[in-house]
Amino acid sequence: MKNKMILIVGLLFVLLLAACGDSNDENVTNSDGDGGTDDTEQAASSDVEISILLTKPEITEQFDQVVADFTEETGVKVTVIPLGGQVVLERMTTLYASGNAPTITLANMEIDEFKDSLLDLSEEPWIDTVDEDYYALVNYDGKVLGQPLGVEGFGFIYNKEVLDEATGGFDPQTVKTTNDLKDLFEQIDALEGVDALTVSPMDWSLGAHLTNTMFASQSSDRDERHQFLQDTINGEVNFIENDIFNGWVDTIDIMKEFNKHKRAPLAPSYDDAPLELASGDVGLWFMGNWAYPQIQAVNPDGEFGFLPVPISNDEADFGNSHISVGAPSFWAVDAEQASEEEQEAAKEFLNWLVSSETGKDHYVNTLNLIPVSDHFDIAPEDPLSQDIVNYMDNDDTLEFIVSYYPSDAMNVMGASLEKYLADGIDRAGLAEEFEAYWSSVDSE
Repeated sequence: MKNKMILIVGLLFVLLLAACGDSNDENVTNSDGDGGTDDTEQAASSDVEISILLTKPEITEQFDQVVADFTEETGVKVTVIPLGGQVVLERMTTLYASGNAPTITLANMEIDEFKDSLLDLSEEPWIDTVDEDYYALVNYDGKVLGQPLGVEGFGFIYNKEVLDEATGGFDPQTVKTTNDLKDLFEQIDALEGVDALTVSPMDWSLGAHLTNTMFASQSSDRDERHQFLQDTINGEVNFIENDIFNGWVDTIDIMKEFNKHKRAPLAPSYDDAPLELASGDVGLWFMGNWAYPQIQAVNPDGEFGFLPVPISNDEADFGNSHISVGAPSFWAVDAEQASEEEQEAAKEFLNWLVSSETGKDHYVNTLNLIPVSDHFDIAPEDPLSQDIVNYMDNDDTLEFIVSYYPSDAMNVMGASLEKYLADGIDRAGLAEEFEAYWSSVDSE
């Protein structure tokens, strides 16, 4: 009897410890930071593991910090998959074909290619906090196949310290035409040991971002811009006779002339440029705000901002005072190969990123993203994001018309622009290659 009583007491003690342990496991951060789960659905168990194809290698180190904290707070393990030297469409195709589809993929125009394999996110909590314009591109008859990553902008990033030295006090409002830009380049080039700019020769930078300026500057009217895009597909555009194209190429010619790497323009890697800009080796770099973490790592106290890519010598022309701004990238969740538990964990990550206190802090301060959600009570503090907001406030922005390109457009046009940078083709040849590509695009 005595032994039986000891056994009962022991069992009660074990049950009591288990109950205490269960209550501690419920402490998960939510949007209010109070340990509840108001806006994010807690993953079923800590043995759930998801994978994320991160297609922005420039934020890999910062993203590792984000997923580490997500795992600590939720118990969901995360494997980050790199691009591995492929473009996004190739990487997604390879992974899906091998049966190793990422649970989450950061994609843009590739979403249309994979729309039948992606999960509908239209009922997720974050939907009501985001202007529908930001996810219109991935809204298929009410099925929303991606969560917008954030607002991005690109143009010429400038190092104000260098430009101040070159000009005696730089005012960005003084650069509104192609000639203004050339004058600035000449002033910077006159400094001892400093080059005017560096040009990164990647397909996604040249073929997507640089061409965006030319297509988006065709008209201040959205319908006219998109008609121009359709006209190129219909074979009705002669680029060599298009004023915007020629003005845009005039600017590229100036970029070629003052490029730090003009003798070997295809040699630089992406990682070379933020070091050159931040350290003051060059005054400008054509790139976007996603590059700020690398710039900050070299020069945390530096002042940086954006200049437009001018397309004419008439400062009143649309585009000359504008930078490209939009929300082009989306988190998409696999609906084909991921289990239901993995899909729920993926959705939890997306909600955690934009609703939990830890996620929102990482979103703005670690990843340096500009929120598309009105759920944020914190604003970006980095100078590039703040400058983008200024352009937005002044309505000096160009559409991210690149989001409407076919998925291979940036690679094809990027290759043509690489040839042009390296003097492999002339202006007429560039126009011909653009026309040949676009007329081959299936208009359906």
